[in-house]
Amino acid sequence: MTKTCLLLWLAVSLVAIGPAAKAASEPLVTAKGAFFALSVADLDTSAKWYSEKFGLKVVMQVPRTKDTDFAVTVLSGDGLVVELLQSDSAVSLSKAAPAVKDSLHVFGIVKAGLIVENFDKTVALLRARNVPIKMGPFPAQNSTGLKNLIIEDNSGNLIQFFGK
Repeated sequence: MTKTCLLLWLAVSLVAIGPAAKAASEPLVTAKGAFFALSVADLDTSAKWYSEKFGLKVVMQVPRTKDTDFAVTVLSGDGLVVELLQSDSAVSLSKAAPAVKDSLHVFGIVKAGLIVENFDKTVALLRARNVPIKMGPFPAQNSTGLKNLIIEDNSGNLIQFFGK
């Protein structure tokens, strides 16, 4: 009886482990859009830049209050959401850490990234809207099969675009 119970427990355990092992190898989420948030020096100028260059619309604005030293503007369009924050106490990276060359030389997020449906059309629109292309465009890589380029926004933030 004890051997039978032990074998039954082992069989049930192995069956239960199988789906768990498979689940761990599957992607956690399937993204249908993109989001990033940026601290900016001039909220109105940056909101205008993202509206003009990315075709986003302001969907929310949160003004400063007596309890906070920051204001927020959220822009959205075609699956992309960009949150801009302006804090009275924020300082630029060059002022906070003058010895640091750029965001590549500090720990933390270096750039934001987006996967676009039509890469060539996106590149054409970026160029037509005079968006500064920092690096690229680069051809598709064997490992990803995606072309890419990196732009720089009006505040010096890097945003990478990937697509076929």
